[in-house]
Amino acid sequence: MHVFRTTLRLAGAAVGLALVANACSYYEDSTEVVTPAVPGADASVRGTIIYRERIALTPDAVVTVQLRDTTYADAAAVLIAEQIIASPGQVPIDFELRYPSDEIDDRNTYSVSAVITESDGRMAFTNDTAYDVITRGNPRRVDMTLVMVEPPPELVPDGWSRTDPDRVETPVNVTDVHMIWEGASGYLRIVFATSSEDGCYRIGREEATRDGGRYDVMVTAWVPAPTGWEQDCSDRDLELDAIVHLGDAFVPGEILDVVVNGERTVTFTAP
Repeated sequence: MHVFRTTLRLAGAAVGLALVANACSYYEDSTEVVTPAVPGADASVRGTIIYRERIALTPDAVVTVQLRDTTYADAAAVLIAEQIIASPGQVPIDFELRYPSDEIDDRNTYSVSAVITESDGRMAFTNDTAYDVITRGNPRRVDMTLVMVEPPPELVPDGWSRTDPDRVETPVNVTDVHMIWEGASGYLRIVFATSSEDGCYRIGREEATRDGGRYDVMVTAWVPAPTGWEQDCSDRDLELDAIVHLGDAFVPGEILDVVVNGERTVTFTAP
């Protein structure tokens, strides 16, 4: 049973997004921004575009950013403004959508979307989260995180499907184990280290099974699948803990042998 969880930043931890490994070339000189003229454009929405996979964009990639009226779910979203960025370099990619403010209805909802198309015509990245802007208390600046639609074919020589799993369950990296006693009840506190990178950790199983005087405890996490473009989650700069309930009727002096994730064994004595 999962009881509670605390989050601690390790001292001196450098927290940030590791976006594209070994993709330092920015192609600044070759970036070409095409913004169709919008009569009366006197306002703008700005922001940045990133993605988490370690895949470099080619020099001929194209980013298309659009501002649309998304008020009505059962109707086509009206295009308000568009920006096309050819040869954008590597993420983060800046954008600015200029639009006429007199076309904005304060009662409506407006959203920004982005698509990165590669030189082979493949839709590489797009957003799967709505980024609402301008009205209803929403900002005029958004930092968008895109998701991968299809990886470069050279990274998947055996073929790739959109149904391929993007996460796998794996045991956490345990750094410490403690018992917490509340009367005759016992709780195991498991401290573990993981990456602070956004998307590197999702809670998995936190469970205990008993066989006589032995307790097998499993604490897992859902992490990015091991692919050639996976997000780099190797830095363990974030400390978390999991609390696993072992039982409610321990006898004073009772000895508990606890095995965590099949590899770390500790022994406790009930008070």
